[in-house]
Amino acid sequence: MIIFSCLKKEFDLYVKEGIISNKVYEAYKEKMGKKTKLNQIKSWANSLPMMSFILQDLPDNVGISIEFNIPLTSKRIDFVVSGYNFNQEPILLLFELKQWEVINDVASEDAIIKTIISNKEKTSLHPSYQVMCYAELLLNYNKYIEENHVHVIPIVYLHNYSFQNSDPLLLNKFKKYYTNAPIYGCNDKYMLRAIVNHYIKSGDDLNLIKQIDKSEVKPNKKLLDAIDKMIQDKKEYTLLDEQKVIAEAIKWEAKQAFTNNQKTVVIVRGGPGTGKSVLAINLLGELLKLGLMGAYVSKNMAPRKVYKNSLVYNNEVSIHELFKSSGYFFRDQENKYDFLLVDEAHRLQEKSGVHYNIRENQIKEIIHASKLTVFFVDEAQMVTLKDIGTISNIKYFAKLAHAKILEYELTSQFRCNGSDSYLDFVEHFLYNKKGSCKFHFDFQVLDSPNELRDLIKLKNTHNNARLVAGFCWRRDAQQADNQEFTDIKIGEFEASWNLKHGEPFATRKSAINEVGCIHNVQGLEFDYIGVIIRPDLKYENRKAVADYKMRANTEKSLYGLYVLMKQDKEYYERLADKIIRNTYRVLLTRGIKGCYVYACDHKLNEHLKKIVENNFIS
Repeated sequence: MIIFSCLKKEFDLYVKEGIISNKVYEAYKEKMGKKTKLNQIKSWANSLPMMSFILQDLPDNVGISIEFNIPLTSKRIDFVVSGYNFNQEPILLLFELKQWEVINDVASEDAIIKTIISNKEKTSLHPSYQVMCYAELLLNYNKYIEENHVHVIPIVYLHNYSFQNSDPLLLNKFKKYYTNAPIYGCNDKYMLRAIVNHYIKSGDDLNLIKQIDKSEVKPNKKLLDAIDKMIQDKKEYTLLDEQKVIAEAIKWEAKQAFTNNQKTVVIVRGGPGTGKSVLAINLLGELLKLGLMGAYVSKNMAPRKVYKNSLVYNNEVSIHELFKSSGYFFRDQENKYDFLLVDEAHRLQEKSGVHYNIRENQIKEIIHASKLTVFFVDEAQMVTLKDIGTISNIKYFAKLAHAKILEYELTSQFRCNGSDSYLDFVEHFLYNKKGSCKFHFDFQVLDSPNELRDLIKLKNTHNNARLVAGFCWRRDAQQADNQEFTDIKIGEFEASWNLKHGEPFATRKSAINEVGCIHNVQGLEFDYIGVIIRPDLKYENRKAVADYKMRANTEKSLYGLYVLMKQDKEYYERLADKIIRNTYRVLLTRGIKGCYVYACDHKLNEHLKKIVENNFIS
């Protein structure tokens, strides 16, 4: 979507009359249906007249677009110039405009700097990285640009900024960005004008921008080939048995939904380790290859980051846009996507946003946004009070949207050494069911958390073993990125919760020294998992008992429980009990080759030992 566009001669006139910011603001209100902040209006008033000087020598019929929306995202390009070069080849110049005057510091993270804006320090993306990403998205997802070989040139113009010797923006760590998207400052305006004149020789009467704006949004062949190769190279993404059967059925349904414009909802049920995520990632590649546009969706960030990173080659930004949060779709028009693959759908929530107060219902919004929606569900992995992704809820909203509903089930076990009997043991233990617990899986109960940690470190030969725990220790928000700060203390044992920022807990090598929680590992798997069971699960009266009062108040899974209990104490106590048991069910089923446990409650630890020794829960 284009917020504002005009010919260069009109743009010059609006700048000369001092009304360009008013013109853009009026267009913004009309297109977006809302007002914008005063700072945004001031930035238009300050930056756009600077561009009039840069474009001074260009033909009057060159196209100008301001606040050009990037497909698949809510990001917008500040300023776009369209025309033709000397050989009559289409050219698109993308400008990232900044009013920065001072760069305060360079952050340790990649492509991050610190600027001073309105006398306040602010963390920002390096502008070359920012506009380079915009160019990559247009090149990889816009069919018109691909078919017509449009040259897309990213440029940064800091019209208030004067470069210094050893300027932080031009450090060697940023060279790969500013080489591809060069930066010009306040002293470079004549140079920039010459560069623009070199690229554009004739105008397009806004035709290029209009064609690009209405073009199909689909991955180009180069990106599709890269994704396909990356998936094929990953043996863990190979489909087996019923996974392949279901994948082929869903591919057929996707074609039908696209051809017949029939909204379709597919529900794929499966317990831990049955390959739901593998099927979802494989389908992402297969459906994109069919020429359909869609995304992998999850509520938790951890699986998105891990799977996205596993596919990144040199199309990091383009691949990133294929992985969406479940709270992303409340803005989208109906059937914007051909398909959406919703992993861990049991974690979907009613409201979106940080404060869970945006729009209506994530299930409804996702179905609305897609022609074909596939929900991968395990209701026994609902682990917070806000989780609403039940099969009955999905069917309700599917029927509301007049969608065709199909159901499939994954049953084969690919985790826990393929041992269905180990999963039976977990079910029997957590939910107090009697029966045989004989299984062939490396499950051990340790006598101390230090022994558990030592064993997990010993097994971490390929960075694929992790220590996790129930969320019963407070997390100090001020120390969230300090691995030396120990939130967790059990006698002589001390450890830090997983770091909040940086590479995911599941793949970061230093994470072996931390303790992860449910939010870091749900939807993922490891060779070996070590689980610390806190006294939110204990052994009383010959059975496992959940105690919601032992949960840390910094953990949000039971947030609002005491208020809800005033409405229906018995119901919400049962729900809290179920959430705690479900949490440990998830943690105890993350291991492919082994699971090791220490329970803080001595009686529970001894109970587990006896179960393992006797192969039976009495």
